[in-house]
Amino acid sequence: MNDSVISNNHNSGIDSINSYFECITECNIVDGHQECITRCVEIHLKGGDPDE
Repeated sequence: MNDSVISNNHNSGIDSINSYFECITECNIVDGHQECITRCVEIHLKGGDPDE
């Protein structure tokens, strides 16, 4: 049972990282791109609310 919990947590972490990279890939490299990347970090890696 403990192995499945660890496995689920590991998969959840991988999903968050994959979502982060998808998000930053969509950020345009123009003025304001840093804000986009910062938002991706907040949403996908820090668990922020995407509706804020």
